[in-house]
Amino acid sequence: MRLFSSLALLAGTLCLLPPAPALAQERRNPQLREVPEDSAEQAEAPPSGDERRAPRRDPYDDDDEEDRRRPAPRRGPYYASFGVGAGSEAIAALGAPAPYTPSRLRPTLSIGLGAGVGQSLRIGFEGFAWFNVTGDGALETVTTAMLGARLYPIPTGGLYVRAGGGFGRYGQDLMDDYCGCSYPLAQEFGLAWAVGAGYEVPVGNGLWLGPSVEMVRMDVTGPGGYRERVLNFGLTLTFDGHD
Repeated sequence: MRLFSSLALLAGTLCLLPPAPALAQERRNPQLREVPEDSAEQAEAPPSGDERRAPRRDPYDDDDEEDRRRPAPRRGPYYASFGVGAGSEAIAALGAPAPYTPSRLRPTLSIGLGAGVGQSLRIGFEGFAWFNVTGDGALETVTTAMLGARLYPIPTGGLYVRAGGGFGRYGQDLMDDYCGCSYPLAQEFGLAWAVGAGYEVPVGNGLWLGPSVEMVRMDVTGPGGYRERVLNFGLTLTFDGHD
């Protein structure tokens, strides 16, 4: 009787145990274990407001974005320009307003060399020459040497206004074909100034090309003094050292 009771107890215990293969697989892969319902619901629940954390931002990202928004410099540290054009020259008496003589349209040359002050201003030397070859082998010229400035109202734009002041010379020089030299037949000096405007268009690496207009004025004082005016329309090529 005791033997029968022991066998019945052993059989009931074996029925309660899980199958051996399933137990071995559960040991090899713990993820197969059953998760309590409370734990599953807690895992699927979205995080609360306190548990949410904003992504950490790199403080240097703002600086990089600002650098990307900042326009690249358009102008280099210095400039050199060369221009050709046509100038209408006329003279009038000093003092009270007086009419100018009939104008003469002749070729002109201009040069410039200087440095940039930021992106809105250029300051440098400005040279100008109006010339007329006469029939007797003489060269008639109006030349100026000035300290000038170019102001760009929009730093990233091509429009500029310019002004300058310095000295001027009116001369008639005889060209000597034998020696390849010249000597003055007549010359007069005076204070000179100029105002004008222009527009630059990029045509290459650090190269700008555009039209310009200016008025050059020279006042010759003393007995028989007069004022000389040249209205010039030209085309200017500028190299500004920009990479």
